[in-house]
Amino acid sequence: ACPPPAPPRPHALPPPAPPAPMAPAPSPQQIPGGGAKAAAASGVALLAVARVGDGAVLAKLADRAASSAELRSFDEALAGLLDRAARLPAFPNWKASHGLGDEGCVYMLADPQALCVVAAAVRGQYSERLAHALLQELAREARAAETEERISEAKAGQLSRSLKAQLGSLMRNYSEPSKMDKVAEVHEKVDRVKGLMQDNVKRILETHVTIESLESKSTSLSTSANQFLKQSTDLKRQVQARNLRVKVVTATVASALVLYLSMPLFGQ
Repeated sequence: ACPPPAPPRPHALPPPAPPAPMAPAPSPQQIPGGGAKAAAASGVALLAVARVGDGAVLAKLADRAASSAELRSFDEALAGLLDRAARLPAFPNWKASHGLGDEGCVYMLADPQALCVVAAAVRGQYSERLAHALLQELAREARAAETEERISEAKAGQLSRSLKAQLGSLMRNYSEPSKMDKVAEVHEKVDRVKGLMQDNVKRILETHVTIESLESKSTSLSTSANQFLKQSTDLKRQVQARNLRVKVVTATVASALVLYLSMPLFGQ
């Protein structure tokens, strides 16, 4: 007998194709609208301290993450503001700004003596109020760290090393707008409450002075009233005494006249 036929062998499946290699993920700089670019969407890109008289930039610090094109744009805007400050010339607490569209804006502020100006280049939609708070703090620290004579005589870039710590600290602190904006808001509320308290204390002192003045005037008026009352009483007594004397004299004259007229009758 013939052996039974062998069962048909299943057809071998072709081996699966190897997976296509995945494209490498783009670097953060290559991600449109994301990565490092999104992280730098807002923040401080450049801080500078310059002299008003000749527009010399005495100290400057740039963000390391800023591109050369970005810094070039900010430097051009800074030069324009410095030229405007020198031509005015800038007066104490003078403010100016130069917008750069979506790239950001450069803000400038003169110190209370109009000896130097401080500038901040910020990226994106940075709060103007926060930018001015940064400039005010930078102006205070720059004037506290450097004397008026040194600012007047320093050459361009000569103060970058001495002010590097202050510039770096401010750039780090103000590069997080959301955090610093809350801090600035709290400081503003504290300053507002402090101002209200000072006004209330001033009003209380003024009221106290007014009360003391009223008490003094009241005492003076009371003294004057007592003197007037005394004088009026004395005058009343004088008038009464004069009337009494007039009555006595009148009565005496009348009695003498009657006596004189009645003497002939007594003689008969």
